[in-house]
Amino acid sequence: GVKQSIVSANTNAGFSIVKFEKQFSSSVAENIPHGLSAAPEMIILKRTDGVEDWYVYHTSLGNAARIQLNSDAAQTTGTNVWGQTNPTATQFTVESFNAGNAIAYCFHSVSGYSKFGSYTGTGSSTRSFTGLGFQPDYVMVKSATQSGARWQIYDSVRGVKQLLLANTDAAEYNEASSGSAGLNSFDSDGWTIGNDGHMNGSGATYIYMAIKIN
Repeated sequence: GVKQSIVSANTNAGFSIVKFEKQFSSSVAENIPHGLSAAPEMIILKRTDGVEDWYVYHTSLGNAARIQLNSDAAQTTGTNVWGQTNPTATQFTVESFNAGNAIAYCFHSVSGYSKFGSYTGTGSSTRSFTGLGFQPDYVMVKSATQSGARWQIYDSVRGVKQLLLANTDAAEYNEASSGSAGLNSFDSDGWTIGNDGHMNGSGATYIYMAIKIN
């Protein structure tokens, strides 16, 4: 276990915030309670009292991969950040992570409200996704297999062509005026994208989180 843990969870929304202290060195696996009613499909982990990357677990990449929210690098596989152990309905595992205080944001899909998944890019000029079960208002997409691929964020409040990047401090980017073929529309059961390489490069693997305003 961990030395101490504080969990704030909204089980209906499939989201929890976990503040914990990792007790041992980075070679020791520790189990962290997450407070949700199902296994997290995405975890964003950050050390708070020292320098450490923003590590992301995504169910589509598996427990031996990590990807960094503060970087446009591709996933790193064969890692032990998550102890090469799948999260369960009660806990997740942290191993290759220094001792100290940390915060974790944990998510799982909720029917009609949120979805965490992946897709393979086709390079086609127009591509529609369906099967979410709702019209999303927030989408964040990242290529797991391409270097230099950004964390792209869109939402319905700012407008579908207004792009923000999680891994940089840049201002928002207007894809409509620039001609970029990223996100084209939020649809009743998914979304439509163009052939921008950060969203739909041929053969690349992309992970996403999609959420509806509730």
